[in-house]
Amino acid sequence: MSYRAVDADEGDWPVADSDWLRDAVEKSTFRTYQKRAHGGSIAVGNEFEEFVNCGCASPQDVVLRVEEIVEGTALGKETEIEMRPRRDFVGTASNQ
Repeated sequence: MSYRAVDADEGDWPVADSDWLRDAVEKSTFRTYQKRAHGGSIAVGNEFEEFVNCGCASPQDVVLRVEEIVEGTALGKETEIEMRPRRDFVGTASNQ
């Protein structure tokens, strides 16, 4: 899955790549919640709006997007989820 801040457009990567946002979406508790909240049939391109805690009770809205499915067609408790910044999947000068 990729992630980006809801209010970040495709060119506003510093927000989407901040250390605290990366750390928040990579926590096992966040991935476990995604399996519970969005469990079931999934497809490449599915998007989910969620939020992560920025500290001091300040949530940051994020968009999660299914970028690739290696095996199966369902998200379940045994599914391994890898989180990467959205810009890793969008053509930018830094990854072309």
